[in-house]
Amino acid sequence: MDIVLFVLLIAMGIFSLCMIPLRAWLLTQPLAYTLIVGGYTSAVVSGANASIGNGTWWIFWLCTLVGALKFMPVYWLMGKRWGMEFIDMSLQYSPRAHRFFKKAVENESTSLYAWVLGLLPFGYLPGPVPSTVLNAIAGLLKIRFLIMLALNAACVLAINGLFIWLGYTFGQEVLDIVNVINRYMLWITIALLAIMFYRASKQMKK
Repeated sequence: MDIVLFVLLIAMGIFSLCMIPLRAWLLTQPLAYTLIVGGYTSAVVSGANASIGNGTWWIFWLCTLVGALKFMPVYWLMGKRWGMEFIDMSLQYSPRAHRFFKKAVENESTSLYAWVLGLLPFGYLPGPVPSTVLNAIAGLLKIRFLIMLALNAACVLAINGLFIWLGYTFGQEVLDIVNVINRYMLWITIALLAIMFYRASKQMKK
């Protein structure tokens, strides 16, 4: 199981890397965006497309479940299998959150369950504690997988439903912004990749 999870962790890293050059294309492909990524940005873009007749909003809405929850079982299993070691690695750049969760786990605080479940909706928004870490902590706490899957699905539908509505309401304005972003995204992506590979090669030399 450790080998399987380690391979999946590497595969998820490769997947995230491959998504970088595909961002520009995904902005113009709302259905693929929801199925592959499923985040709030894909919800806004798909809502805007639905407002001009390019797709059906509720299909986009349901498809965001696939994109948003594709890795959720893996993180839950990592938390259950690897415990605090995985939490330490995941929160190494969020010291406050790391200290809080580490202290709560060590003290076996019952309030940690409430914190994990209460923060879960915010895990699908920009913030210091992503849903991946919260699901790993849920696995560590041995909260049942089906319960967490249902809660995650409910959070995704609620958050993305709001953003699809916003995209639908401001449809053409959103698409105009997408067109501007798409015009320059390729060059920005190339520049970011060049910087990333330069820094990686520099680190390897050291």
